[in-house]
Amino acid sequence: MPKIECELFGILPMKTTYGDLRKSIERRLKAKGAEWAFTPSDLADLGDPRSVGKDLSRMVKSGKLRRVRRGVYEIPREHPLIGTVGAGTDAVVAAIARRDGLKLLPSGAHAANLLGLSTQVAAVDIYGVQGRSKTSGEIGRAAVQFRQRSTKAMMMAGRASGWVAEALRTIGRVHINNERLQPLRSRLGTKEKKQLRDDLRYAPAWMRPFFLELARDD
Repeated sequence: MPKIECELFGILPMKTTYGDLRKSIERRLKAKGAEWAFTPSDLADLGDPRSVGKDLSRMVKSGKLRRVRRGVYEIPREHPLIGTVGAGTDAVVAAIARRDGLKLLPSGAHAANLLGLSTQVAAVDIYGVQGRSKTSGEIGRAAVQFRQRSTKAMMMAGRASGWVAEALRTIGRVHINNERLQPLRSRLGTKEKKQLRDDLRYAPAWMRPFFLELARDD
């Protein structure tokens, strides 16, 4: 912002030295932890974009950061069995969503696996978004795609009901029964069960009995 505009609005321009900015970035990364992926926009409050970008490039060259794809970074760490790992696909997708202002539904296969309803891993992780579909390409070893979903489906984004709905959709109605849902029901808390009841109207008709079964308190 030009100096005259800064003075007009009473805003002081950012004055951050290289060392100060680097320390601020490192503190942010330490606070977030190794399972956090991020874009420069997540660091916008620390300094001007150009300086932040230069510091991130230096950290990539030194091996402290890894550029997953253009404009998205993670902290690499060594795993005793599989070698160098990063924040993971979900964290990278979440970073992209924050940057682009996207609401997301999780990948159905990943949701089913995480909720204990399936052991299968999909070749392509498909995340639901509101808006134009676009192929994201590869993130690490995973192929990722953003696919446009209905307004009703997106009402469950960021909620337990969204995870359950995507998991059930992936598994398919004929492969689901109440017995299969029991382990998950025992893990759901009061908050998650309330979300399932509250979002019943957004779920397809065939899913609603399963939502109600999972939301039972007895």
